[in-house]
Amino acid sequence: MDPECEAGKTGLTIAVRNAAGKIRAEASGVDSVELFFSENYAEGDCIEVTSSRYPLPLDIRFDETLPPAAVWLAGSRLEFPVPLGEQKCAYPPESFGEGIKRLSASVAGERSWNSYRNLSENSLDRRGRTTYYPHCTATVETRDESVFAARNTIDGVIEPSCHGNWPYQSWGDNEDPNASIMIEFGRSVSVDKVIINLRADFPHDNYWESARLEFSEGGGIDITLKKTGDAQKFVFPERKTSFVRLTKLVRSTENPSPFPALTQWAVFGTNKGNG
Repeated sequence: MDPECEAGKTGLTIAVRNAAGKIRAEASGVDSVELFFSENYAEGDCIEVTSSRYPLPLDIRFDETLPPAAVWLAGSRLEFPVPLGEQKCAYPPESFGEGIKRLSASVAGERSWNSYRNLSENSLDRRGRTTYYPHCTATVETRDESVFAARNTIDGVIEPSCHGNWPYQSWGDNEDPNASIMIEFGRSVSVDKVIINLRADFPHDNYWESARLEFSEGGGIDITLKKTGDAQKFVFPERKTSFVRLTKLVRSTENPSPFPALTQWAVFGTNKGNG
């Protein structure tokens, strides 16, 4: 890490590395950093943020077409493989494209980080293992396609009227009656509300008529779902947890379609001094 930091300061570096690990561009700063990258991305490129201290909260933005992401960095390095080819289908068509790219990272402000808010949204969540949160995974993903990946359900895009490429990306259960999907926070948080938007591309779609919300501290809440793409809100007594799992998904029998799906879900709460 290039910057020499005073006590309480954080040295941050953003780099773009190619498939062989060679740095294509790099910038460093203290508490915040920006990188302007004028070349085109290539298959295998990865955006990397390195921090002199961790864990800590960061605000990151890797593309102007995506909203900034408030993330919890659990390790010293954050890696985001640039989505190209089939992976890009779940992102705006103009994202990660030609022209100058502006990438940024900064230590999150205490007031915004600790406020009551949607703790689960992360436009830059990635498939696979990660060191930054929130992170969404599922036991299965339909046909292993990016437009049906678990990460789509926390990207902040709510367009439930269709299925397929952006902005209609969603999570499909691959017709598995035992499928479940989970949001991990990487730390203990306090939550008291979940909002769910089912995909509603009827009659192509079916829907789940019931499900269960489970928490890391144990126990859960059974919920009843309606046949709609509108927001369905579930409020409950505050719970401390490091994850929320949506499981025991029961498909409705009123529709022969085998395709229930989830467009977006949001978990609201606070950090309660945990980050």
